[in-house]
Order: sequence, then C-alpha cells, then structure tokens
Amino acid sequence: MPETDDSSHPPLGATAIRPAWVELPEGLREFIAGRLGADVVAAEVQGGGFTPGVAARLRLAGGERVFVKAIPDDHVLAAKYRTEALAAARLPRAAPAPRLRWHDTAAGWFVLAFDDIHGRHPRLSPGSPDIPLVTAALAIMGETLTPCPLDGLPQASAGRARMLRGWRELAGATPPDLGEWERHHLPALADLEELWPAHADGDTLVHGDIRPDNLLITHHGTAYVVDWAQPCQGAAWQDVTDLIPHMIMAGHTPGAAEKTLVGIPTWDLVPAHVITSYAASFAGYWTRSSRLPAPPAVPHLRAYQRRAAAAAIAWTKYRTGW
Repeated sequence: MPETDDSSHPPLGATAIRPAWVELPEGLREFIAGRLGADVVAAEVQGGGFTPGVAARLRLAGGERVFVKAIPDDHVLAAKYRTEALAAARLPRAAPAPRLRWHDTAAGWFVLAFDDIHGRHPRLSPGSPDIPLVTAALAIMGETLTPCPLDGLPQASAGRARMLRGWRELAGATPPDLGEWERHHLPALADLEELWPAHADGDTLVHGDIRPDNLLITHHGTAYVVDWAQPCQGAAWQDVTDLIPHMIMAGHTPGAAEKTLVGIPTWDLVPAHVITSYAASFAGYWTRSSRLPAPPAVPHLRAYQRRAAAAAIAWTKYRTGW
C-alpha cells in the first residue's frame, strides 16, 4: 500500500507555480477589474492543481470576492479553459459547483470569473467527516447532471478511454524499471483495461477529474466540485469511482475505500468486472504518465502520478487477487 505520510511532497494547495496578480499584464488586470465593476484591492494566488495558469481569489473594493482563472490564449492548455467555460456555463443551479459569472478574451488571455467559494480541500483519511460530504456531492452530481446539459461532448468511450490505455502502451515499449508485479502481469493488465469502456457511455455530464484538489469544503459543511476542464458525456459511476485511488492515497485500504461508496446508486449498480477494469486502467495510465518529462511550471505532477499509480496498483491487486 502506498505511503500516506510523505513530507517530501507538497500539500494540495502548493503543487503549481502560478503567476501573481501583479505579474499579469496591466491591460489584463484593468480589463478584469472593469468586467467585475470594481477595483481589485487584494489577490490571493491559489497554488493547487497541475496547470500553470492564473488562479486567484480576488477581493474587490466593495468587499466582494471573486475567483478568477486565466491563461494565455495561445497556450497549449487554453482549449481546456475554453472547455471549462462551456461546461460551467451549462451547469444547473442545483449542481454542487460554483457559478460561472462570465468568460472573455482580453490582452491575449482567456479569462473565467466564478463566484468565490470560501473553502478548503477535503481530508480523505480514515474517519474524516469530510468523506460523507464529498460522496453526497458526487451522488447529487449524478442526479442533477442527468440528462447531460451540454450538447456536443464526446462519449466517455471515445474521450476518456483513449487516455486510459497505459498498460497496452507499456507492453509495446516496456521500461527497464517497471516493477516485477507489473511486468509479470503486463499482458493480462493490457487486456483488463480494455473492458470498462463498453460500460462508460451514458447521458450524464461527467466531470472526469475528481480528486481532492478539485473539491472544496465550506465551513457550512457543503462540498463543491471545481475545475470542469475535462468533461464528457457518460455513465455517472465514473466520477464516483474516481475518488477511490485518492482515498487509498489518504490511508484507506482498497476495501475500506470502496465501502465509503456503498449506497450511492451509480456505484452500487456497476458490474464488478467493470470496476476491476477501471482500476487497472487508471493504474496503467498513471504508471505510464509518471515516466514522462515534467511539463513547464508543474514540477510536482509526475511525483503525484507515481503516488497515484501505487494506489491504483494496490486497488487492482485487491480486486484481481493477483
């Protein structure tokens, strides 16, 4: 099982290197203030996540707070920000997500402004009171985002599944440092990861990137889901199941992590072999991705993926008995 108390990796709020508000082009800052209708008197950079764009909580002259994200319009990830704008704009009020106020392009940057959620990332360690808050929010997502409110999204089998073929790719070019268990079961893992996409499609808006740094807990005890940059249309069980590797990283055994989802209809109805395939698929994705060079200004991504791979491998071992 992966280590859960590793002081060598940064906390969730310090995984990205982001520009400060004052480092942004003056024209961009003036544009944002103009759209918000008040001067920005304070800006708190948010260091979580694994992208290098701007993420800041702004306090305006009248005391109001707004959360702003921005990235250069020609950046390779700008398309993700535009996708997030499309998805966030169509989220129903009942969805556990902050409201998108507006999005626009100015001074060569793409900008999104959201209602600010004053919260913290959830603690997922065993016994944490945050866990039922998070699982309740994920259950609400399955209800409020069905049918899918956004047209034109790819089905999960065509969108997400293309990313999740790590074992097959590793089988074609096996790295010398691949673990003994992984090497021994590589052909079977490559076959196993291909089963779940047949059960992935559906009529729900799937967030596609559920992890603790994309969740916020308010002091009122409400969980919110943020960062809708990787949505697809599919079966709702995927967002719920995505939580399990992060529960394992937080100290749960795989079996205990799965028990936290019992009672959520979208989890309870999924065939066992689909979950096993999904676990193996994430293990392969993270095992392969963790070996890639670190992207610019995101120095902690590969270390996170190594920890996630270890958690997903533990989950896969639990489910397969291998």
